[in-house]
Amino acid sequence: MSRQVSFEYVPAVLPAGRQAVSVLDAGRRLVGCLEYQVCHVCRVGYVVNIAVASHWQGQGVGRHALHTAMEPCAGYTWSTSRQSLDGRRFFGAMEEEMDMAFPAGGVRCPHMTP
Repeated sequence: MSRQVSFEYVPAVLPAGRQAVSVLDAGRRLVGCLEYQVCHVCRVGYVVNIAVASHWQGQGVGRHALHTAMEPCAGYTWSTSRQSLDGRRFFGAMEEEMDMAFPAGGVRCPHMTP
């Protein structure tokens, strides 16, 4: 990434509840956010939403946020909510980079609250 950003992790309140990785610019303004859920019992992850400000897209912000979320969950199966055109491109690139699937419209495990 060519510009300075920082990442903040928001832990789940409930088991398999929503978590977030927020991306802040040097002025501490939100430029991206990844919301997701992880169930350690079922070893699954679910990307609820990912959004990156348009002027920050293509600079690795979403990629880094996804890697941050997935790091403690090696070997888990991941899926996503329905994907926009940009989302399909992003997750297609991530599937290739990480050699794993991110199917759209994935199913949450019974431990995950919608």
